[in-house]
Amino acid sequence: MHYLDLYDVLAVAARVLRCTSEEAVRRTDLDSVERVLAEVRGAEELAEATAVLLDGLVRARPFGGANRVVAVAVVLQFTGLNHADLRLEPVEEFDELLDRITAGDASDVADFLRDRLIGVTLEERLGLTLEAAVDELRSGLDHEIDDWMWRRVGMYERFTETARRVVVLAQEEARQLDHSYIGTEHVLLGLIHDPETASAKLVPTVSSREVRELVVEIVGRGKRAPHGAIPFTPRAKATLEDAFLEMRRLGSDEIDTEHLLLALIKDTDGVAAQVLARLGVDLHNLRSQAEQRIDRRRRSRTAVEAMVAGDPDWTTYGRRHHLLAELNAVLDENERLHEQVARLRDLLRKHEIDPES
Repeated sequence: MHYLDLYDVLAVAARVLRCTSEEAVRRTDLDSVERVLAEVRGAEELAEATAVLLDGLVRARPFGGANRVVAVAVVLQFTGLNHADLRLEPVEEFDELLDRITAGDASDVADFLRDRLIGVTLEERLGLTLEAAVDELRSGLDHEIDDWMWRRVGMYERFTETARRVVVLAQEEARQLDHSYIGTEHVLLGLIHDPETASAKLVPTVSSREVRELVVEIVGRGKRAPHGAIPFTPRAKATLEDAFLEMRRLGSDEIDTEHLLLALIKDTDGVAAQVLARLGVDLHNLRSQAEQRIDRRRRSRTAVEAMVAGDPDWTTYGRRHHLLAELNAVLDENERLHEQVARLRDLLRKHEIDPES
């Protein structure tokens, strides 16, 4: 489980209160916040930890008059850090919970939140927990890379849930091919494993089977399935670092699958880029499409956040998530229709029919 520290809480408070970090420090009872955060670390599972955090912040009132707003925002930050969403609707029921906590009744907080926590795990698909997989992956990294990029900069914490699954799936692909390393080819297989992911939709003509066959043709199969942690090759490590740099270059807040794809095709000598090129993918065009998709999502997020920023009601924190989901769904549908129209135009041209006539 990932925990918040005092600086994380103050950063959330500053955003909610629309003030500087210095002012947030002055307006916050720091001792109370630290006591609550210490209690959270004693919880054994996410719902219990979330309940302790919410109950502690609501009761202690460390943020003054805007306490409920900041407390809920901090809780959402905590659940998001642990790859889960907290459903706030129906708002009336959540508000009643806060009233009960204020009145000293915290008997059912954990059960109430447990029913509203929505998270995607890998247990059903891979038979292991994400935390165990991440720990195993990290143990296979060279110390200097692990310490600098993955821990100090916190690169891996910037990965979206989908991007994390890609890295874990890359490990599984390596095992299936009996490879004792994770290379760019395995990351590519992780990216296109689920055809519904954004990265897979960018290369709809490429299938996992085709990629796997070409990988075997280029590098062969291993002699036996590896045991324990599988290390990344230097080239694959560089790809993950490049994804981090692509995120920063394109003004994103998180590393998503498109950033990983951009990093893969940037390394034209890597096996992943070679496989895509041999399957007829125009890497230059693919880069352009990926950048456009990232820019579109960034602008949609900015638009939604600007839409709700003027509403001081704490429920907007839950509403933001749903607005983003709905807007992205509409944009994805429009993009799908655009792709269908483009394919139809190409088909008409192949039959010498002018699509504009």
